[in-house]
Amino acid sequence: MVGDPMSRLLFDVTRLLESGLHTGIQRVVRCLLAASRRRYSARGYQVLAVSFSGVHWQAFDELAPHPFQGLGQHAQGQGAAIEPGDGDVLLMFDASWYADPWPAVDAALARGARLVGMVHDLLPLEHPEWFREGLEQRFTDHLNHMIDRAEQMFVPTQAVRERLMARLSARGTLLTVNVLAHGGDFCSLTSTAEQIESYQTVLPAPATPDDPLYLVLGTLEPRKNHGLVLDAFEALWSQGKSPRLLFVGNVGWQVDRLIERLQNHPLLGDRLFHAANLSDPALLWLIRNSTALVYVPWDEGFGLPVLEAAMQGCPVIASDIPVLREAGRQWPTFIEPGSLNDLIQAIDTFPQREPVQAFHRTWDDVAQQLVGIFLNMPSRAQ
Repeated sequence: MVGDPMSRLLFDVTRLLESGLHTGIQRVVRCLLAASRRRYSARGYQVLAVSFSGVHWQAFDELAPHPFQGLGQHAQGQGAAIEPGDGDVLLMFDASWYADPWPAVDAALARGARLVGMVHDLLPLEHPEWFREGLEQRFTDHLNHMIDRAEQMFVPTQAVRERLMARLSARGTLLTVNVLAHGGDFCSLTSTAEQIESYQTVLPAPATPDDPLYLVLGTLEPRKNHGLVLDAFEALWSQGKSPRLLFVGNVGWQVDRLIERLQNHPLLGDRLFHAANLSDPALLWLIRNSTALVYVPWDEGFGLPVLEAAMQGCPVIASDIPVLREAGRQWPTFIEPGSLNDLIQAIDTFPQREPVQAFHRTWDDVAQQLVGIFLNMPSRAQ
């Protein structure tokens, strides 16, 4: 039975607006919001970006494009007061555990709104040592509140679904959990000739057969294993080989030793590079002009860079973990997680790799799946 009519789809973007981030979870929220608007606004459904403060909500017509984040401008214009209620579906897909959304959520639910959440991963609970102190308890509390209130949940991979279902079972909770894999196209693809020229002045030159460039995407944090990648390239450089290595990502936490190695490295600016706060067009240009993406985390919720690289035909070297098998399918060259020898060998023999068929999954595909599920949510009267 088709459920109660949906009039508005409300994406919580509170953390995104506060942080201005365009990576990880905030990247997912931005892209899915934009795709949902493209596909469903013309069909009479309102798709809004909303934020909470206390028990109140505000809606925003547009989020500022990525280049404005450095100016502290994350939404275009002032938000308008909104009272989510009957007919509204509230999506808590952002990193809302950094605030306290529950007074505002409870007020919306009391007016008849419906809540749907997303668990991007359970890593703060499974490996708290990879994160800032205090996040484990904060995340635990947030997840419990979400489970108590949400009508259903989304996860990005079957691997995360299995972990979440095990926790729900231990808790004695019955809850629908759907897999909603991410898209691999970019939110913004427009590059002017001037932008491309600027990339070529501040970023390493494009890869050539004689001068390969390997790309590492992701916030510098412990689980991403940047240190292992640097170890592998140092081993190759010590053998007289000269592949270039570019880390792209903001500096995160618990990486003081890595930053010290990067800043004091004798090959910095020659064979070794680091860039941060790049726009989508710049990332796309890099992916298209790199020999390969190297993505070897200890664990992940999805591994979006792997899919983004695959959709551009960029080869990938990745950790052989279930999540990246889902994200990359047969596209990457997989290595044993944490194996320095495997990584060195993969880089050293990479040009010998046999080509495989690329694949595509766009954010419009994801939006179609998402809203299709909402249009068929069971009625609360059942």
